[in-house]
Amino acid sequence: MKNGCRLSIIGFALLGLMLTTSPTHAERTAAGTAFLFKTFVILVEVTDGGTGYVTAPSVSFIGGGGGGAVAVATITNGVVTGVTVTDAGTNYTSIPSVVFSAPPPATTLTVRSAPLLTVSGASHLPVAVQYFDSLGDTKHWLTLTNVTLTGSPWVWSDTDAFLPTRFYRVIDLPIPANPDPARLAWINSGSFTMGSPVTEQDRNPENVNEGPQTQVTLTRGFYIGKYEVTQGEYAAVIGRDPSYFHGDTNLPVETVSWNDATNYCAKLTVREAAAGRLPAGWVYRLPTEAEWDYACRAGTTTRFSFGDDPTYSLLGQYAWYRDNSGNRSHPVGAKLPNPWGLYDMHGNVIEWCLDWYDARYPGGSVVDPKGPASGSDHTLHSGAWESAGAAARSAYRAGLPANQIWWSIGFRVVLAGAQP
Repeated sequence: MKNGCRLSIIGFALLGLMLTTSPTHAERTAAGTAFLFKTFVILVEVTDGGTGYVTAPSVSFIGGGGGGAVAVATITNGVVTGVTVTDAGTNYTSIPSVVFSAPPPATTLTVRSAPLLTVSGASHLPVAVQYFDSLGDTKHWLTLTNVTLTGSPWVWSDTDAFLPTRFYRVIDLPIPANPDPARLAWINSGSFTMGSPVTEQDRNPENVNEGPQTQVTLTRGFYIGKYEVTQGEYAAVIGRDPSYFHGDTNLPVETVSWNDATNYCAKLTVREAAAGRLPAGWVYRLPTEAEWDYACRAGTTTRFSFGDDPTYSLLGQYAWYRDNSGNRSHPVGAKLPNPWGLYDMHGNVIEWCLDWYDARYPGGSVVDPKGPASGSDHTLHSGAWESAGAAARSAYRAGLPANQIWWSIGFRVVLAGAQP
């Protein structure tokens, strides 16, 4: 193999053939009602104690126009029996909703054995782990997974393998020579935290769609557009320019729906493959939400890829937004790039992502997330020329139907292996 990758079976993981369930309790989330005195939360009445709590649930207050209220719950025999307000908060103009965290699920135990594979080789190179179930069927290798090695060794559990005759191999996958280094940047695989803490400045406390923060690992590298797709690029592939603003072909294309954006990617793939510029299995597509967020943050954990910028004194150097745009879009690449060389990630036009929109992140740790399996809206990221500075934060996100168009909605492309 070109990169010297090796694959071996190093043992078996216990993963779930025998299922034992031990429901120790019924589960029901508690409920309560807040009471105000002037603009302060002074009392929470428990209207439903719930069931199944092992530890006291967290208590939060949503809405009401104010903030800062804090309360602590107490439980007896798995039921919430009282709530003590430890900080009354301030500026509440209406009664906020009281939200208790859910009780833990019933205990379950899942055990099964599966081959535990290890791949050793050079980092940041894509490989395919393949298998077949019949010794004489070596012409029909099937792919278990494609992965970009983030370290050596890389370990994988084949949770579908119960046949004693399953065989494995690892092969290199082609990384295409960058067809346009001036327009595309290679992003290595890696990990980051998606979402924002509830304490982040200018995160709307009533909008929970930036949490809970989720640890994300992307196992495959990808190319992403250094710039938002321009009107000239769009017209060259589709044959027309739907944008509201005109006057420069380097303006970002806008007034495009999610359907328009994915159609552009599909036609661009066909054109580039026919010209011999794409290896088999590589396509142009929209970035997943995780890929977009990872590329935008560029290794940072601050509000913006250039820092927290609490007074927005630096934002105008990196983004076109409400305070400096003159109420219109601007040619791509006119502002400073983020640390990975990507332009307009914080403004100009808000950008479509591939995923269906979910109002909350999953929390915990996930690998190569693709969003919900279905939904009514698709996800958008970035601020726009008409947006306030708070909407230019890395964590800002929204959702709209696939056929929605607007004069501040555009997109950028990813070039990657066919997954996801």
